[in-house]
Amino acid sequence: MGGLGLIKSLAEKEKELLARLEAAKKEAEELLKRAEAEARALLEEAEAKALEAQYREKEAQETEALLARYRAQAEAEAKAVREKAGPRLEEALALVLKEVLP
Repeated sequence: MGGLGLIKSLAEKEKELLARLEAAKKEAEELLKRAEAEARALLEEAEAKALEAQYREKEAQETEALLARYRAQAEAEAKAVREKAGPRLEEALALVLKEVLP
């Protein structure tokens, strides 16, 4: 009879250990799912930041190109105005000097 009690006790311990093992397995699976979800979220955030940085860089380059084009256009227009106004200013200056200086 003592052997039967020992077998029964070992069977109960085995069931208890199996239950604990199953619980630990479920907890590990849940932790793995959470870790994977966190990793996906971090990856998505990193990708979003990379896309934002790429967009900002492209926007800065386009802005700089527009500014360079407008600067060149403004300089060309200023040069054209100076070229047209130059002879007229010389004429006006000559007239003023003629009037002022006898």
